[in-house]
Amino acid sequence: MTAADFIAACFWPFVVLATLALLRARKIAAFPFVLKIVTAFGVAYFVLVLFFDKSSVIAVNDMHAFLVLFGLAVVGSQLRVPAPRGSWRDKAKGFGAMIAIVLFGSLIAWFFGRMLVLDHMTSRLVIEGRVDRAWRSTGRSRAEYLVRIAGQSVKVTEPIYERLEKFRPMVRVEVGRGSNYVYEIEYLAN
Repeated sequence: MTAADFIAACFWPFVVLATLALLRARKIAAFPFVLKIVTAFGVAYFVLVLFFDKSSVIAVNDMHAFLVLFGLAVVGSQLRVPAPRGSWRDKAKGFGAMIAIVLFGSLIAWFFGRMLVLDHMTSRLVIEGRVDRAWRSTGRSRAEYLVRIAGQSVKVTEPIYERLEKFRPMVRVEVGRGSNYVYEIEYLAN
């Protein structure tokens, strides 16, 4: 387990512990101190995710799970919104905005939730062959690391990309069906 894997694996336990600490300390004098500690760790995790999101498969999965929860939170935010008042046009605008927000949150939760389910609840695709090509996609703000193995393009994390780009070995990989990320890699004899 690399340091990036360890930090990513500690994310959700940190969220649970931070939530419990804040709930436990909310009515005592130490609350501002606990809030500062939780905020400092939360900001540190946020910065780490921004800079090292492609360094670990666990970090990729954490990001997908976080986006599922974000989508559900967006949908849930509309539960407490009062019904629009005023003329029928104002009501239509209000309900239209609510429907758009609920659809946005639902699409985010569905897309990333489906990706997680396909990655973890279905069998993985097994590819065996030589690494033909390794490249970075530059179409987005953050580069994705891609390799072509036996004619199929798959996504990899940065450390795996660096090894595969340099040596182009024979490999056997297990690829998640939702995200198309390599979860397991076995180096075969050349």
